Amino acid sequence: MGGMWSGRTIATLAALLAGCAALVADESLERQVNAVLERRGLGSDALGVIDNLVRNGPPAPHAAPPLVLELLARPLAAADVESLFQRLVPAVFAPPRVSAGPRSFDELLRAYLKELAEAQGLLRAAVSPFDDSRLLEELASGLPSSARLLEIELDAMKLERANRLFLEATARFAQGFAAADVPAEGRRIETDSVTIVVGTRGNDVHRLAPARGGRVSVIIDPGGDDQYVGSDLALNGFSAIVDFSGNDRYVMEGPGLGAAIAGAALLVDLAGDDSYQAKFFAQGAAAFGIGALVDFGGNDRYRVEAFGQGLGLGGGIGVLWDGGGDDRYIAGAVPDPYNRAGGLSFAQGVALGYRGRLGGGIGILRDDGGDDTYEAQMFAQGVGYYYALGVLWDRGGRDTYRAVQYAQGNGVHQAVGVLRDEAGDDRYEMSAIYGQGMGLDVAVGLLVDDAGHDAYRARAVAQGAATANGFGLLADSGGDDRFEIGPSPHAWGHAEWMRGLPSVGVLLHGRGAQFVRDGKAARPSELPVTVMPATPLECPAQDAGDALLCRLDQAADVEAVWRELQALLSEDPATPLAGSIAIGLARRPPPRALGDDIAARLAQRESCNVRALALRGWPTLAAAQAGARSSCYRLQSAARAALARLGAPLPADAALPTFLRALPPQDDTF
Repeated sequence: MGGMWSGRTIATLAALLAGCAALVADESLERQVNAVLERRGLGSDALGVIDNLVRNGPPAPHAAPPLVLELLARPLAAADVESLFQRLVPAVFAPPRVSAGPRSFDELLRAYLKELAEAQGLLRAAVSPFDDSRLLEELASGLPSSARLLEIELDAMKLERANRLFLEATARFAQGFAAADVPAEGRRIETDSVTIVVGTRGNDVHRLAPARGGRVSVIIDPGGDDQYVGSDLALNGFSAIVDFSGNDRYVMEGPGLGAAIAGAALLVDLAGDDSYQAKFFAQGAAAFGIGALVDFGGNDRYRVEAFGQGLGLGGGIGVLWDGGGDDRYIAGAVPDPYNRAGGLSFAQGVALGYRGRLGGGIGILRDDGGDDTYEAQMFAQGVGYYYALGVLWDRGGRDTYRAVQYAQGNGVHQAVGVLRDEAGDDRYEMSAIYGQGMGLDVAVGLLVDDAGHDAYRARAVAQGAATANGFGLLADSGGDDRFEIGPSPHAWGHAEWMRGLPSVGVLLHGRGAQFVRDGKAARPSELPVTVMPATPLECPAQDAGDALLCRLDQAADVEAVWRELQALLSEDPATPLAGSIAIGLARRPPPRALGDDIAARLAQRESCNVRALALRGWPTLAAAQAGARSSCYRLQSAARAALARLGAPLPADAALPTFLRALPPQDDTF
């Protein structure tokens, strides 16, 4: 058994822990992108719009990963997926230490149980006890709700130490197991809070149950074509499966296959053509912890109904890592409540948060080689949604990516989504919109393909596109590639301004590229600056701010309404309706004296977004001069437009970014 934990496996895991890699943007990629921005008159400053909006907006939500904020500030660094992987995975995995020689199994077991007890003690200190029954109920039909996740009280640093100790101990146990004299008939070791099952070299059936309330569940199997059924979810507990060889079948009746909430779960399969099947929250999925599925070889099949295959939420890290072979990743979907183009998959290197309530996590799918197929519907294949990072990294082979919408390198709402494919003649297909290197609403979406003759197809808002101050990049400069899009102009570098600031879309392609628009040969062209239209106001409105605007629009005595709003600002200077009041100044202006007083009150607000809206609706010289000197891009943009309307010059000490100096003032939409 000494060769079961192969030298390749040890080297691969050790490479993960070489240390945290600094995030550095590829110099060639940075140079090419900056050249495009300079040609458009935007300057490299335009890549800082997202960071500026985030820093001058509401604070990041609970559990938002710090790395996401770092990447929003340096979008091109997100293309360095190797450094991202090295930086993230070492925080939870440790290299197995090669044993000096064979040890008895009993000696190995005693050492492991001692380490597990220490890890359990740290886990109990890190996570306060909670009722997990409702979480299990929710996981039976989809994702856990934000309300359930927010009920979990934990110390993130202590939890990370507990998880790391468990994973380190399990790696050492597995390494020693490979060299130990293990009983051929298998064994089952059970204490009050630990269950360890040792399989046989034959074809075993392992039945799993969630590790809850601080419990530990470990299965280690030396060989055979085994079956794993049940659910290996770690729910405020620890779970591990290590299978050394055989063509195995993993069929979960509930969440699992390397899935954890407030704990750690690890599934390692070293060899064989394996099949993985689960319903929800599976195949490398985590919230407030780490969940990883690692398969080091074989032609494998991964199927999940939704929410998995490298899924992170609530500060969790979910990893699916396949070491090679011709693999197939299939994700179904649950119905979309908004009835868009497809169902919700949230799979294949995806992370998400709950808007306004809980930050996202980090989801990674890595495949090291082979001709692979990826199939999903919406939110899939390298997508981040709301303070989250989703990465799909394929290192080689002739691969096929199929999805519907929000896919293939798409960031949505202050998030980062990356798809990187290093080699092979690949096919990227989307039947609808938003993807293939697309950033939506202060977000980053990257698709980088390093080599091969590739083909891209989507309908619109794709292939290096952006909206609402996002950054979208499709970079494929190698091979004779084909880019196909529908009749819409929203592709191939098209991006619309919003909030008085640019969105940035970039398509980098080789000389042999072919372009097809609406079935006809075409070429990308630089389009004039366009501004996203304002969201239509629909009355009556449920939203309090929109309801206020509806009231202003419909008021017979508008002065009376404005006096009420003046009184509201006087009584509650921090009212959340301040932004809508500022918008109302332009939609239905008050009398001059009343407007001057309200604008002055809004100019004192801490939020530069409110001040910018007020300056757009009711420009005054003092507010405009102060805004031009601020460090908030949106306020600077509003100040520049206000000064132009007032016929006043920019203050000499105003330090504006290139895009606000070189291009005419643009409207502020919201």
